[in-house]
Amino acid sequence: MLDYVRVARRHLWGIFGLGLVGLAIAISLAFRMTPVYKADATLVVEPNNTGFSLDKQYVSSSAMWLFYETQYTIIKSRAVAEGALDSLDLLDKRLAEEKKQKARADDSSILDTLKEQFGIQKEAEKPQTPEQHRSQLRSRLIAAIANSVKVKGGKRSEIIRISYESSKPQEAADIVNAVAQAYIAYGLSERSSGAQQDTSFLDEQLKKLKANLDRAEADLYTFQKAEGMVDTSQQSDIVSAKLSGLSSEYIKAQTTRSEAEIRYNQALRIKKAGASYDSLGAVINNPTVQAMHSDVNAAERKLQELSERYGNKHPKIISAKADLKQTQRALNAAINKVIESLRKEYDVALSQERRIERLIKKQKIDVSQLRGKAFKLAKLEREVNDNREIYESFLKRFKKEDIAGEYQVSNARILDAALLPEAPFKPNKARMILIGGILGLLLGFGFALLREKLDNTFRTTEQLEDKLQLPVLGVVPLLKKLPKDKAAEKHVANEPRSTFAEAINHVRTGLLLSDIDHPPQVLLVTSSVSGEGKTTLSSNLAITCSQLAPTLLVEADLRKPRFGSVFPETLHHAGLTEVVSGQTSLQEALQHETSVPNLFVLNSGTRPPNPLEFVSSDAFKKILAALREKFTYIIVDAPPLLAVADALVLATLVDGTILNVQSESTTHKMASDSVRRLRQSGAHVMGSVLAQDDSKRMAYYGSHYYHYYDAYYSDDAKA
Repeated sequence: MLDYVRVARRHLWGIFGLGLVGLAIAISLAFRMTPVYKADATLVVEPNNTGFSLDKQYVSSSAMWLFYETQYTIIKSRAVAEGALDSLDLLDKRLAEEKKQKARADDSSILDTLKEQFGIQKEAEKPQTPEQHRSQLRSRLIAAIANSVKVKGGKRSEIIRISYESSKPQEAADIVNAVAQAYIAYGLSERSSGAQQDTSFLDEQLKKLKANLDRAEADLYTFQKAEGMVDTSQQSDIVSAKLSGLSSEYIKAQTTRSEAEIRYNQALRIKKAGASYDSLGAVINNPTVQAMHSDVNAAERKLQELSERYGNKHPKIISAKADLKQTQRALNAAINKVIESLRKEYDVALSQERRIERLIKKQKIDVSQLRGKAFKLAKLEREVNDNREIYESFLKRFKKEDIAGEYQVSNARILDAALLPEAPFKPNKARMILIGGILGLLLGFGFALLREKLDNTFRTTEQLEDKLQLPVLGVVPLLKKLPKDKAAEKHVANEPRSTFAEAINHVRTGLLLSDIDHPPQVLLVTSSVSGEGKTTLSSNLAITCSQLAPTLLVEADLRKPRFGSVFPETLHHAGLTEVVSGQTSLQEALQHETSVPNLFVLNSGTRPPNPLEFVSSDAFKKILAALREKFTYIIVDAPPLLAVADALVLATLVDGTILNVQSESTTHKMASDSVRRLRQSGAHVMGSVLAQDDSKRMAYYGSHYYHYYDAYYSDDAKA
């Protein structure tokens, strides 16, 4: 966040300028735009038909959504727009306005006259008849209303809002109300037309369905009469009842036959064994047999009594015996009759069982034969029922539609009619101006960020150290508006208590502390390209070093020497080239800078034909070795690295090299290429210096120590 604030501070005026431009454009547009008025009307639209209905309709949420989406489309349709246009008589009003405008217009306008004078003819327009123009204008007005009407609402309530925008407030309100009325009228018309169509359709269908029902009923009646069958449900009940009754009778007959068979088999077993039937239950329980037993017992008692009184040949004994035999014969006959009745009872029960069994088999055969007829009967009955249900359903719907057609009520009504707008809806001048200013500021800030992104120069020591992977020895501030007689190359001598001088001292301290035991003696100052302030750095660094010990400033830039303008006394004096070539002695070439104690200057001298071979010669190396013996510090001002190879050769002959980088000018690639060349040549690169840095702009990048220097020296001046 702090980085963005600094970017804004660095480009404050540019951002502010674009903000003013955006503000001016917004003000111009806001006051030039035609005021637009907006009118709103509110409708209540129920999703179900609010007309007379026989049952309550419930609408699901999805169906409701589809319903309201459909209503939006209807409201914005050309049909509704056409109804609104006709209700307001807008077409005739617009034609009247055009007629008035045409009457006021000058047929031969100045522009047309000029075109005729210069030979510019108007493009021929195809003439239109009044009917064609009226039809075309009507279509345009309908399309304009349909496209301009806005509809919303109906999502979570039954409220729909209709709005319309126009430059005329009365027109906006009138059109909204007319659209609402046209929508309601359209709905009623569609319902009435739909009801009539439905009624007509249903009437035709009812006739067809009634004919189908009559035919199906006639087929069913004919089949029932021919086959002697009732309906399938009754026929099924009859068959089921018959089978059920026969089954019950059959079970009873089986039971009766089984009981008779048991009694009869008992009698047969007794007869076969030759035993008496007196133990047989049917004999014992027979009243006749019981009476006969009583008679036999009575005859036996009488014979017993007579035998006690008379002899065997007594007539009474003979008569009593005869009576006893007669009674016994009667008893045996009664028993035989009981046994015969058991046989007959068994035969009757067996016959009854077989008869019922035959009836059941016959009934099953009849059921099987009846099944095919029942299927056809059921089919005919289904046809009758289906035709009757369809007919009754259509009849019910026909009655409903007939009643609904007579009692049509709209499902939409106006809740709030549109009122005359009192103020323009747009443009919102305050908001436009605010947005214009904000957009201008944002655009300015965007350009500032883009500029920062595209800027590949060095602005901070952090960037310099990160890109070059070298220690930053110091930052040299930019010298602004120096007097003509005050050279920047001697500013440390002229202003020893300035911020600039303190920055050079900082660089010197960094160099000396880089190796306390063996501090560098010969230092080379170079840059990537010319104009980066390396001569200013080298000369001022020599001045600060001379404050510690004898120092020599050597001008090794043999291609574009500048010492003549900085040190005028060396302008026509023998220099480095004369010493190396042996034309003069080293003692004669050295010039003492009178304004700075312990500082000596050795200018470049006459420009050699081949500077690279010159600095690569053994003679040059010997001279440099001789200078080491005379001075504690030697500062060599070398040519740029990227322009020529002289600095690379010189860098191999010195104790350390300082790369001067101009703030906000030297690109990352230039500096990186320079360092790469120095390292490839085997030079000892001690560090870099960020030169010509604006302290105020530097503060925007987060570096504030120049303000500390200024505050310190200003306090000292006040003291």
